[in-house]
Amino acid sequence: MKKLRLLIAIIFIAAHSFAQLDMPPSANNPRATISEEVGITSITIKYSRPDVNKREGKIWGDGNAVTYGFTTQNFITNKNTSPWRAGANENTVITFEHDVKIEGQPLKAGSYGLFMAMGADNVTIIFSTQTDAWGSFYYDEKYDALRVNVKPVALDKSVEYLKYEFIEHKEKYCVIAMQWEKLSVLFKVEVDADNIVLARIREELNSRKGFIPSNILQATQFCFNKNINLDEALVWSKRAIDGIGGQKTYITLRNLATAYEKLNRLPEADSTMKEALLIATANQYAGYGRILITQKRTDKAMEVFNASQKRYGDIFAVNNGFINGYSAKGDFKNALKYANKAIAQAPNDAAKKTLEGQIVKLKEGKDINQ
Repeated sequence: MKKLRLLIAIIFIAAHSFAQLDMPPSANNPRATISEEVGITSITIKYSRPDVNKREGKIWGDGNAVTYGFTTQNFITNKNTSPWRAGANENTVITFEHDVKIEGQPLKAGSYGLFMAMGADNVTIIFSTQTDAWGSFYYDEKYDALRVNVKPVALDKSVEYLKYEFIEHKEKYCVIAMQWEKLSVLFKVEVDADNIVLARIREELNSRKGFIPSNILQATQFCFNKNINLDEALVWSKRAIDGIGGQKTYITLRNLATAYEKLNRLPEADSTMKEALLIATANQYAGYGRILITQKRTDKAMEVFNASQKRYGDIFAVNNGFINGYSAKGDFKNALKYANKAIAQAPNDAAKKTLEGQIVKLKEGKDINQ
């Protein structure tokens, strides 16, 4: 019986510890969460939002709401040795899904308490492995993972409730701003986006997803668009054709040819496309011919357009291809000839309107491919 009572007591205490009421934040400081991704790297900030509350001009600086420097009462040192909590109530916490750089300095993936030592001309932003504290009363610099210094920026309009925003977003970095009253603190977060995506691709191609050719093609297209990891993209391109679940289609063959082209292996690219054209539609002939034009291989493009005509005859897609081919060669007379044929065969108003614009350019002696 005693053991049973002890067990019940332990269960009661555990339940009491975890089953707390869901109450509004203290001091009417709303809780907020913002999150964005750079590449596939999630960056999340959880914080509480104090308001100005008629304290304009009394937020920043000595004797005001947020005093400069390390001035918060510290319960460990019993001195004013703590920075500002960069929000209200519990720690402001920032989480990075992958490794990043903050203002050019490396920081490992994970969650960090975000603190700021404010100053009139300089702000020290601190990323601490302490994430569960209330405010910065127990702040200890030994848990600092990184400190960076930035200059605060004055705002034209007052921000009543403190907020964090992603104010600039690029392919490989973002800029985060803390804004409150008439002051903003900005810091840049850089992400090794391409290599992170490649690492994820490799993981996923080793899973069930790697047996789906469209997924493999998506992976190769990422490499082609970035012009990176081309040797492995070639391996993947072959896998989309010959691997388990692979398919030999015009699309997969064209993708393999692109891999060869990216690696400047044109004989192999041409050989692959010779096989691909055996199963190509008229539109695919035309599309490949245009690609050759962009590669400055106009004579090869004309070979493709002529092969398309031999196979499919006098149809819109064939004639439309010849317009590009002859225009690229500077033979605007023949380009106009095929443009007039194609406009009579136009499948819809949008195609007709495009051709009308091309005819105007050709009459002016201008290459429609440029």
